[in-house]
Amino acid sequence: MSSNDSNESKFNAFKYLSDFNPWHNIKVMHTNIPSDLLSGVTVAVIAMPLALAFGVASGLGPEAGMWAAICGGILVGLFGGSTTGVSGPTGPMVMQLAGVIAATKLASGEPDMVFIMSMVFLSGLICIVLALMKIGRFIYYTPYSVVSGFMCGIGVIIILLEIPPMLGFATPSSVVGAIKQIPYDVMHEKPHALIISLATFFTILLWPRITKKQWLPAPLLGLIVGTSIAQFSGFRDIEYLGSMPVGLPHLYWPDFSRFGDMIGGAFAVAGLCILIRC
Repeated sequence: MSSNDSNESKFNAFKYLSDFNPWHNIKVMHTNIPSDLLSGVTVAVIAMPLALAFGVASGLGPEAGMWAAICGGILVGLFGGSTTGVSGPTGPMVMQLAGVIAATKLASGEPDMVFIMSMVFLSGLICIVLALMKIGRFIYYTPYSVVSGFMCGIGVIIILLEIPPMLGFATPSSVVGAIKQIPYDVMHEKPHALIISLATFFTILLWPRITKKQWLPAPLLGLIVGTSIAQFSGFRDIEYLGSMPVGLPHLYWPDFSRFGDMIGGAFAVAGLCILIRC
């Protein structure tokens, strides 16, 4: 490598890292407070029901989805470069991490949070390195049909995993388990759970067609309708999410003693992250 190439590489790396400076976003924060507050409330109202659902789907509980949405909004708001970007948990990422979470249980049956958070931290480092190497430009050569098929596949996986809870049964740990469980669940479905699920589903589906003014987001209205039916219908066999822990979540310091076990998953998460963002 020539001296000029080396200097250019160092300059690009420095320029990339300098973009993480949050000062620019902080100093312009006061310029549009009313609109920003309205936008923030709107996004929070839309994102929170989805975040809670993604938390449950991940296997870590609704509080995990809530904190993912909160931390994503704060960190991306400070360090992000887009004025209209919204960050938080997504379906593809939840499905990827759900597999890792299900496979890394402690002897007590609880998720191995140290391993999971270490792998996520490592995937973030991989994303930074790949960005410095400008690997993202190669996404240009990926056919759109590949991305479309990938996203459709993720959607099918989410649907299959959510059919048992929709019928009143526990979420299976794998897609194969969900497929095997569906015939039994259909034959022994719990009517009350199915009524609430369908009411929520059709509310979210039909509300945008009823009114063009989205003053009340469809996911929030679906949450209100489903919860109201469960609370005031007198149904006795409905399972609830239960209370969420009070206070800040636990912080875990990365532990790379099992680096070999987590590197594959870290690359998978990093690759998925790049694919989603590009």
